[in-house]
Amino acid sequence: MKIIKNTSLYETKKLNSLFCLVHSQLAKYEGRLPHWSTLNIQVMDKVKGRDSSGCAYVGKVNSNRPHMWISINKETSLERIAQLFGHELMHSYGYHHNQFRKYPLEQHHLDDINKKFVKDELLSPKAFHVPKKGISYKQKCKDLMKEFKWLSIDWHSNEWLREIEVIDSRDDCLCYEDDSIKCTCDEVFDMRMGWRATSWKRAYDHAMLHILGDISI
Repeated sequence: MKIIKNTSLYETKKLNSLFCLVHSQLAKYEGRLPHWSTLNIQVMDKVKGRDSSGCAYVGKVNSNRPHMWISINKETSLERIAQLFGHELMHSYGYHHNQFRKYPLEQHHLDDINKKFVKDELLSPKAFHVPKKGISYKQKCKDLMKEFKWLSIDWHSNEWLREIEVIDSRDDCLCYEDDSIKCTCDEVFDMRMGWRATSWKRAYDHAMLHILGDISI
């Protein structure tokens, strides 16, 4: 038997040891599988539906391609993996579903398996990898506002607009404070209209242009 391809979260060598034990257990009743030495198995990660599934050709198949497919995920129990392989192995012996029990292993077989294997020890290191969560653009905008007090990034007060305003308070028109100052309210309004965004990523990009000085202040 050979696992010719393994894309699951389990170590190939450890699965190989488990499958060999299951075969030896069933061989006490069925005899050694005649084509055991040439049996090709593909193991895959189960990502949809049930936590495990499998299929196999009935009897011997003369092909270099997989003769059996096993799909298991991180949550699949040790006993379930063993029973699943045992079930597909019965097909390799030549049996159809109506000719054997769905779970061919007896309780004493499972007890023996639990003594020799620990489920988590079958898993590869990548099964325990927790990917780092990226910082959202909304949080990046908040961080920029903490660093640059003149910067404001928030949803427009009119909810129906569904736009995020990026405001540089240094652009404020001060005509209301001093009549001698030329009024630029319209220019400021038009400019801020152009810096509105419909996503936090776009708002972040606009804010960075303000900070880097790529626009007139």
